[in-house]
Amino acid sequence: MINCALITDDESFRRQVRGLMQDGESSVRLVLELSESASELSRDRVADILAADPDLVFVDLGESIMGVRVLEALSQDAPEVPLIAAGPSLPAESLLRVIRAGAAEYLPRPFLVEDTEQAFRRVRRRLGSTRQDESAARGQIVTLFSPKGGTGVTTLAVNLAVSIHEATGDSTILLDLATELGTAALTLGLQPRYSYLDVIQNFHRMDEQLFQSFLEVHDSGVRVLASPPRSEDPTGPSMDEIMGLIRFCRRHFSHVVVDAGHVLTDAAEVALMEADHKLWVTTPEIPTLRNLKRTLERVGDHPSDSKRPVRVILNQYTEGLGVAPQDVTSGLGLEVDAVIEREATLISE
Repeated sequence: MINCALITDDESFRRQVRGLMQDGESSVRLVLELSESASELSRDRVADILAADPDLVFVDLGESIMGVRVLEALSQDAPEVPLIAAGPSLPAESLLRVIRAGAAEYLPRPFLVEDTEQAFRRVRRRLGSTRQDESAARGQIVTLFSPKGGTGVTTLAVNLAVSIHEATGDSTILLDLATELGTAALTLGLQPRYSYLDVIQNFHRMDEQLFQSFLEVHDSGVRVLASPPRSEDPTGPSMDEIMGLIRFCRRHFSHVVVDAGHVLTDAAEVALMEADHKLWVTTPEIPTLRNLKRTLERVGDHPSDSKRPVRVILNQYTEGLGVAPQDVTSGLGLEVDAVIEREATLISE
């Protein structure tokens, strides 16, 4: 069943959308109908629309594109819900603005029944594909994080992704969640054309084929979704956007390896929250261990508080130098699951 919401003061458009409900094969129902155009809606009405839990929203912008702010609000609060927008015939620049605001389809006046039906069928196919993906086996997410730079998180993430893929033969993606200038792709010798910001900005029209076009492919077969070369917003995407991104990766890959970096951004927190396996990376120096202990306290990560495996990786260890593994265990209250000596050689390409 596809639950739809309708926002329009246009009687002909209302009849066309209602007509979609009368098709017995479509399994569609109208769960909310507002008899006004989007240009007349206040921002707080968006919560009312989403409270109806629609799978799809028809949004009539009215006689101008003033209602585009409603599209933006819906897309921001519920990026997974496709939007079919309608309104006046628009020049290319205004149409681009509507698409960027989150519209999956746009229907210009005068509204034709055939156009409405075709737009709906296209969106319904994407919805069906998404639901099939969601009902499939969920991929495993492994998130690596360290509270200090230079501990080798990216090197470990890269090698882990390659090793998992080679050992299992399963589809594997490496996701670099650095706010900007991440080095995961570079470590694999790749020059990415796109970043995870491109995926987030195109959520409203995303399907598997488009998603794959944003990924780089390493010789090992691992797919890589890079960090952006620069970001206009230093805080990065919202937590909801990152959650949507990670869950989208989970639907399409058996294994998702996340390089969450060394700064506890919103993105890193979401990646740790969503992880099936958390790998905390540290080196045997007091400042790094102190930062890790504080981070663990902040996120409440302790064996007694977590149902998901929490593992500590002691990297760049040399016997007789720095803090010994048993002292790391004592100080953190967590067992050290793996010790990687400084001389160890890892695959990086």
